[in-house]
Amino acid sequence: MPTTIETLRRALEVFRVPSSGPQPKDIYKAQHWEMAGAHAFLVNALLSVYEQAPSVPEEKTIDFVGYALQWVAAMHHHHEWEETIYYPLFNPKFDTSFIVAEHESFSSDVNNFEDYLVSCLPAGTKYGFGKMAETREQIEFDGDRTRSLIDAFAGPLVTHLMQEITYLEPEKIKASGLTEEEVKHIASVSDKHMLSMPITTFLTYVVMLTPKSSGFPPAPGFVKSLLVPYAFYWPNRRVMISCFFAPKK
Repeated sequence: MPTTIETLRRALEVFRVPSSGPQPKDIYKAQHWEMAGAHAFLVNALLSVYEQAPSVPEEKTIDFVGYALQWVAAMHHHHEWEETIYYPLFNPKFDTSFIVAEHESFSSDVNNFEDYLVSCLPAGTKYGFGKMAETREQIEFDGDRTRSLIDAFAGPLVTHLMQEITYLEPEKIKASGLTEEEVKHIASVSDKHMLSMPITTFLTYVVMLTPKSSGFPPAPGFVKSLLVPYAFYWPNRRVMISCFFAPKK
């Protein structure tokens, strides 16, 4: 049975080719590329948390918990976007109900992971996308427990993420009868939503945790290479603790 690290790295290799390079101009191919890129980002970010969890210095555990919770926030956002914005626009021509149903295979364990992490924060600590830790008994961060909680959902999550990009292969979207204009409308609505997300947390985190081989997210190069590290992250580094442990690009 593969370890969680092996499982996550295998998934990254699956996403590497379909998410490589810039966003395709073909609107059907762009849907496949973008989903593969989002999945590569989510898996790479989770791998970063998993690999570092056992060796976090005691004085940096609160920052690391914030980093891990940034992953949880990104995961929740990704699936809420799919369930309430993106996939409903595919219906009725392209039935996506079975894709959304797969979320149930891991959502409860992801929620358990989030509950544990939040319990490691002092009351009043901000985390994720505008959330705040409530007053409760704070527990000590445990890297091994963190890994164990990830072990519980990594397999089902990765299985879903790898299957999902096969559902969105360009020819399958075309075969559903969705026209180019309809897919462009889906993309436009989705893009508008993504642009409404906070740049100092959402965009910065996505850019810094996406594998180097991918052109995801579909933002201009100067935004990713200049604005994110110098204008969005650095001035807000005290609140943007999520990127403290991010791999340097």
